[in-house]
Amino acid sequence: MTNQDSLQRFIFEKAPVRGEYIRLQTSFQDIINQHDYPPPIRHLLGESLCVAGLLSAIIKFKGRLTVQFRGKGKLKLLLAQCDNQFHIRGLAKWEGQLTYEDLMESFKQGVLLITLDSGPGKRYQGIVAWRGNSLAESIEGYFQDSEQLATKIWLAVDDTKAAGFLLQVIPGVQKDVKGVEDEIISPHWARISQLTASLRPEDILMSDHQALLNKLYPEEEIRIFPSDQVSFNCTCSRKRGEDAILILGREEAEAELKNNNSIVVTCDFCNKEYVFDRVDVIRIFEDRGKPSSQTQIH
Repeated sequence: MTNQDSLQRFIFEKAPVRGEYIRLQTSFQDIINQHDYPPPIRHLLGESLCVAGLLSAIIKFKGRLTVQFRGKGKLKLLLAQCDNQFHIRGLAKWEGQLTYEDLMESFKQGVLLITLDSGPGKRYQGIVAWRGNSLAESIEGYFQDSEQLATKIWLAVDDTKAAGFLLQVIPGVQKDVKGVEDEIISPHWARISQLTASLRPEDILMSDHQALLNKLYPEEEIRIFPSDQVSFNCTCSRKRGEDAILILGREEAEAELKNNNSIVVTCDFCNKEYVFDRVDVIRIFEDRGKPSSQTQIH
């Protein structure tokens, strides 16, 4: 199993624990090369993309999952998205020179959210409390608080790839039998967590999923499911460019046309440009009027 960009799901046959492994290479490079990101931002963006992919795989839904942070510190915006077909995209905005430690400190000056969007009127949003000094610890705490599910996440990023590893108690098991958590689940969870504690960044970045599982759990019976391909895919379109012009407003659009003869809308995710001349802009305002409240630019 050597797909460069894939997500692998597995379960332990004799323990109520499931796991996932994600590795991003081509898609990670496609995303981080869209902008001149400094190394700390590239690292954090890689972690966030892995988290978005891992969470999309354990939450059964059709739509898009977003891990988003908006802050007042050096990190202004972090956005990582993955849909149910494992199409990912992401971006970040920052201010000034920074280190990875600066980024971790920035999380204390903003809001970290997980959003599930399954269509009009079908949106769930949860606030993630910042814990410890890592994105992984904070997501672990989120599942413990909101779902009462023991969860562990390991993340690793280097110059060319990003990877993540997740373990979680299978939901619903502890609700079936009284006292089952202390008597059955906890010992299994403690054993498997201990076996995984030796996981190093270089191990997580391995391209062979099977070899990694064999190394970590040589005596465990594990069922491995077919892997899912992960790829970079942007959902921007010319229509959403038109929506951006509508939001800009007729007066400002006219001023922009007067200065430049055209309006260029650039997607922050993929840098694709959509060019609208005066005829296009007139048609947009005459045919479409005001955008709905559900309008999205990208």
